[in-house]
Amino acid sequence: MSFGLAVFFIVLAAIMGASLMAWMSSRRERTLETVLAAAQEELKRQQDNQAQAIHTTKLAALGQMVAGVAHEINTPLGFVKSNVEVVNELLRDYEASVSRLISGIDVIATGGAPALEQARPVLAKARRELTSQNALSDAKDLLRDCLDGLKTIAELVLNLKGFSRVDREGTDLADLNESLKNALTVVSHQLRDKIKVVQQFEPGLPRVRCVPAQLNQVFLNLINNAAQAMEDRGTLSITSRNVSSGAVEIAVSDTGSGIPDKVLPRIFDPFFTTKKVGEGTGLGLSIVHKIVRAHGGSIHVKTKVGEGTTFTVTLPVDFTQPSVKAA
Repeated sequence: MSFGLAVFFIVLAAIMGASLMAWMSSRRERTLETVLAAAQEELKRQQDNQAQAIHTTKLAALGQMVAGVAHEINTPLGFVKSNVEVVNELLRDYEASVSRLISGIDVIATGGAPALEQARPVLAKARRELTSQNALSDAKDLLRDCLDGLKTIAELVLNLKGFSRVDREGTDLADLNESLKNALTVVSHQLRDKIKVVQQFEPGLPRVRCVPAQLNQVFLNLINNAAQAMEDRGTLSITSRNVSSGAVEIAVSDTGSGIPDKVLPRIFDPFFTTKKVGEGTGLGLSIVHKIVRAHGGSIHVKTKVGEGTTFTVTLPVDFTQPSVKAA
């Protein structure tokens, strides 16, 4: 009897142990599921925050581009407006002289010989005015200047078109020399009168297969960073060259403050910034890095505190599958 009781208790203990283990396993699974769910929710929240920050950065860049181009357009638009107003005055005076001449001719035509003497002074005055005035010649010169101004405005608008859709994902062959010139045009209002720009673009640079609007964003971000690093005065140097049969290199250098060693390893990290609160999102260089890598390229930085910084971007000429989404 005692043996049977012992077996009973052994079996009971085994059952209870198995139940306890099953309960603990189930609890661990539920805990793990809870932890995983919380981690997934936190990851989604961070992704949403990053997406929102990137969107904010894009809007800020768009606002900067609009402000820059508006500033550049305002100058030629101003002298076009002024020239048109002057031409309008010249043509009004010329019209008055022509009107007097026509009046004299009408008097002669309707009054016969006696009217000729009456019309003679009017005709003489009109003739003197027409011969002494350079209205038509001046108007032509002014209108020619207007055409030059309108051409400048058209070029600015054409440059802006390259930056108009940073979300476009289609690839195309791009002239990076032109892309760099366009980027400089967009930010020229920030550079004028304080920063010297040195352009050394290799003629005949091979066209690069890429997403042009996204590389425009890369160049714009690098030029902006260089300008901000120099604050009031300095030299911005931009070079392009063909480094091999299959790659091109773009370098953007400034004579600014340089990047401290303790900061350098983190400059491409998302949300990392040394700017004051509200002055930057910390995504500019992160976006640059993402786009360049997605185009099969590389980006390197050389810097010295107190002397300046150079960012060098190397891109393959025919990288057929840029995988970057809009940044």
